Amino acid sequence: MKVIEDLQLNGLSIVVDKEGFTYGSDAVLLSNFARPRKGDSCLDLGAGTGILSILINGRTGARFTAVEIQPSACLLMEESIALNAQEGDITVLNADLRELGGLFPAGSFDGAVCNPPYFSGGTRSKNPAMALSVHQDECGVYDVARCAGRLLKNGGRLWLCYPASRLAECFHAMVESGLQPKRLRLAEGKNGPYLALIECVKGGRTGLIIERNP
Repeated sequence: MKVIEDLQLNGLSIVVDKEGFTYGSDAVLLSNFARPRKGDSCLDLGAGTGILSILINGRTGARFTAVEIQPSACLLMEESIALNAQEGDITVLNADLRELGGLFPAGSFDGAVCNPPYFSGGTRSKNPAMALSVHQDECGVYDVARCAGRLLKNGGRLWLCYPASRLAECFHAMVESGLQPKRLRLAEGKNGPYLALIECVKGGRTGLIIERNP
């Protein structure tokens, strides 16, 4: 069932399909953590229904190419963008992020955001859209890191979130692709930290700032 949800930011809305994957609180936390500058050219890798592009553009004025492999999610994004009059700021690209190297020259973007798939075993899910959005069977954090490592400018930044319990895996993927973790914030649940919000810099020096929750 398709519905329009109020995003509680500058009058922005998003069109989602309640029978498919919409977005979760982790995407909202990441949208507030990312800090591109106005006019920056950014990628939204595995954009889903476009929640990150819509919120971050609305808050910062950064421009986005929102890359999503599922055609149905791209159609929902396009509806939301039109509804919010963000056509000049967000471009939808129906593509596999693992193949973006053939579409853009290296170093094309100032920044990137990603709420990557976390889990394994998704191909057995009864909901294919949900499986592709949250499982790593088709694309994982190493794919995200390689894509961002190639397409970001030197000094460009990647903002992503990942389970706190698997932070070592995420850091390894980033460093292997030339992305240095520089900023970390842990989201707390009732049983302790559950989500890591991470900012990486392409070609950055070592040195990590651990932030308190605002």
